Amino acid sequence: MNAKGLGFVIGLIIGLILVVILFRFANTDKKLKTEYDERQEKVRGKAYKYAFYTALAVQALLCTASICQIEIPIEDYILHFIGILFGCLVLGAYCIWNGVYWGLNNDHKRYGVVFAVCIVLNLIAVVGPVMAGMLFEKDGKIGMPALNFLIIFMMAVFGIEFLIKGAIDKKTDADDMEEE
Repeated sequence: MNAKGLGFVIGLIIGLILVVILFRFANTDKKLKTEYDERQEKVRGKAYKYAFYTALAVQALLCTASICQIEIPIEDYILHFIGILFGCLVLGAYCIWNGVYWGLNNDHKRYGVVFAVCIVLNLIAVVGPVMAGMLFEKDGKIGMPALNFLIIFMMAVFGIEFLIKGAIDKKTDADDMEEE
């Protein structure tokens, strides 16, 4: 295993440990697992289905590009991550718009702090290499910092969706109050 691969694996392990700690911090009952009611589980099941098909479609497109020898100036591991990212975007977006993103034991404010910390950590991982001119690998393809940029992008999309959904819900609640 090369140094980059070892660094990635170590970072992944540290990230997983942090996720466990942060989930325990962000859940009101200090449990690792988020709890959902039956309606939430049903809607989330649909979200997972759509996310799976999205990831499958992206991977099929990337496979087709590879077979057709279409050169994409991005490292292969980032292309694979893009398939995962699109699946996660569909999953999160569907859950947000259908009101099932948050579980019964989630503290939204604590999760907001977790998201902010995640964005800052990923920004640090992007800014340093970009400032050092290390965005591109030796072969001219976009490299490792793009993974962190993609995470920032995904979290920004979710943040914008939360803001829009919150505004829509407030307007709907205000309209409902006026009708009563």
